[in-house]
Amino acid sequence: MDQSEGIAGLTPVSVFITRDLTERSARSYTEENLGRPADPMSEYSIGIEDHYAWANLVSVTTSGPNEILLDKRRVKLLDQQLTASPYHHKTLQMPLTGGEKLVRDVKTSANKRAKLALSSLIGELAPAKCRGIAIRVPPLPDLPATVAEVHANTWIMNRADGMIYHQALTQAAARLNLRVFYFEKDNVLELAAQARRKTARDLERQLKAFGTTLGPPWRKGHVVACAGAIFAHVSAAPLRPKKARQKGRA
Repeated sequence: MDQSEGIAGLTPVSVFITRDLTERSARSYTEENLGRPADPMSEYSIGIEDHYAWANLVSVTTSGPNEILLDKRRVKLLDQQLTASPYHHKTLQMPLTGGEKLVRDVKTSANKRAKLALSSLIGELAPAKCRGIAIRVPPLPDLPATVAEVHANTWIMNRADGMIYHQALTQAAARLNLRVFYFEKDNVLELAAQARRKTARDLERQLKAFGTTLGPPWRKGHVVACAGAIFAHVSAAPLRPKKARQKGRA
């Protein structure tokens, strides 16, 4: 059974959170989207730390200067009888037809469980609205069409199994009409801090302290996922309408 803690045909709109964020873009996020009063439970974003056959989901919102952790849970992304790494293990010793079937079965299970995990979380946090998910940049641009193509390239084969679960999560988000934000692990904390007008050290300290809110486990991957969720949450916030200029004033 999946562990959860906390309060009880489409293409994803994808945004890459990268080193190339310009100073002007960062300033627009902070100046236009922060500092206004908000119901902490009105909207939130989900940060994801994905692994082989499972993932950690953290749901985060902001209220004024505060970041708030609403929920954390570990979810299974594969039926128990299936192998978590079909490309890298079992298919190497199987006939091609059997290998293709095994990979299809793993993908089908991962897709089903990913959609169930996200939809269940969203349902439990309703009536609050999810702005989107944040997840690391995908390990591959896409999965090759056949098992043979994967086996022909060691670099691809070392990443293909992880891509199954990453893709299952992003495609599930698309089916649920959620925006998808991709982040790089090595700089997302800094970008989240910049968007929140804080130092990276202060934000990291706050995120690490979340571990005492809902209890262990709370590791570096949770912190990174939270940072991704925070940046995505600020990025996806609707802009405040500019005040109309009064006549007779410059």
